[in-house]
Amino acid sequence: MSPIISGFALLLTCLALPIFAYANDTMALTDEPILQFGNSTWLDDTRDDAKNWLNHTAQHVDGWFGVSDLDEPAHASIRLMLDTHYNEYDGTTIKPRIRGRIKLPTLENRLSVMIGDDKLDLEHGGGIHNDGRAITYGNNAFNRRQNREDNTSLALRWSKFQNDIGVDTDADIGLRSDDLYLKLHAQKKWNLDHRIHARFEQMYRYGTKSEHYALSTLEFSQPQSKHRTLINRTHLSYTHKDTEESAWGNSLYQQHHLDGKHGTRTFGYGIYAGGDVVDKRFELDVYGPYASYRQPIWRKWLFVQTDISYYNNKDRDRDHHLGIFNRLEMVF
Repeated sequence: MSPIISGFALLLTCLALPIFAYANDTMALTDEPILQFGNSTWLDDTRDDAKNWLNHTAQHVDGWFGVSDLDEPAHASIRLMLDTHYNEYDGTTIKPRIRGRIKLPTLENRLSVMIGDDKLDLEHGGGIHNDGRAITYGNNAFNRRQNREDNTSLALRWSKFQNDIGVDTDADIGLRSDDLYLKLHAQKKWNLDHRIHARFEQMYRYGTKSEHYALSTLEFSQPQSKHRTLINRTHLSYTHKDTEESAWGNSLYQQHHLDGKHGTRTFGYGIYAGGDVVDKRFELDVYGPYASYRQPIWRKWLFVQTDISYYNNKDRDRDHHLGIFNRLEMVF
């Protein structure tokens, strides 16, 4: 299949999914609908069985550390995702992803087991590039080895330091393939005048193979109405592996929260700008508009998300071009 046809097909899929999902939320109920989404199906049963198995496993692990509390049993949560990226320069990339957490109440809810791609912890919504996540493309549309290494990451997380120092803080020690890493995370929220909410987040990660990575995020948000919020988010990132590299980015966008049949739908749109930091100079390498849409479909635990961007990249000699991101996600 040619790149043009492949890209066009992906674009139609990404645009059609939210439209179809929205139609599913708003369509009138008939006496005999063609598909009985409201009734329990094999997918519901399979998901319930998997969720019960995960919780049973979590309770079994929790029992290793003491007597479990029946009023507050251990539980597990898992996110399964299929991400698809497309742009005219890199083509199509498909990446399955998993992220899970097992909470252990016998350890005062301070220790959790984290499973899967820890890069997902950097995401905060608001569109492509908005949270400092790097979209990387390889020579293959599907990198089996890289996907396996990313999704088999395992870590122990110590949380709830905020009770001691007043800041939401946690620490991870984990293994990602052959990269043993330590990750520290801290977050502080406070309220300002004029209904402005502020959030500062700092993350530092050191790996024996990946070495240094740090990300600082400062966000200001102000509700414009019951369902609409204006947000400005700025981030600075730093990496040091053989050489030092720094980058910056800023997004100004509106986020809409709309009620739906199966849960809240979110629609955001705004402008992103960013680039490298060289000799203390903030270079403008990438800028352009983007839009993002996410909603549950058919069930409250099944989601579709589509992001569309129109960015350039001066550092890589790329003109403004269409970029598409699509995610299908199931939550257990």
